Amino acid sequence: MDNEKPPRLLEVVSGSGRGSDLSDGDDADADALLNAVELRFIELVASGQSLADTGAQIGRSERTARRWMKRPEMAAAVKARASEQVQTARSILTSGMSRAARSLVDMSDGKADAVSPKVQAAKAVLDAATALTTVGDLQERLTELETKLAGTKKQGGAAR
Repeated sequence: MDNEKPPRLLEVVSGSGRGSDLSDGDDADADALLNAVELRFIELVASGQSLADTGAQIGRSERTARRWMKRPEMAAAVKARASEQVQTARSILTSGMSRAARSLVDMSDGKADAVSPKVQAAKAVLDAATALTTVGDLQERLTELETKLAGTKKQGGAAR
């Protein structure tokens, strides 16, 4: 592990992690390397921690945390990690939707006891999966629209 290079921001943003080394041996872009503290920062902020709490947990001030979030590459890494976490949650909940629905149907048919916590849990899985699916679909559509808009702006700028 001591010989392992820290991941580069592009690897974190693209999700390729520690498994690949994007460098060609030239360390001219050493500022693109992430250290363990920065990786922890990205993980904490992406999981919803406040900048003040994140700073305290990594041994940095809230001011430093705010400064780090102003760096475009750090903000992109946090956004990418948060998106990855949402996608993971979406996949887990979506895979549980059929079991939750089956459970509710079995309880309504009298095949299973309609225990309040089980009913609430099944409804929560269905509600959360539906909400995350909707959010994911909207994010995809928004990204597509932003890409089209950026292309339109580039074409308009080139015509001038």
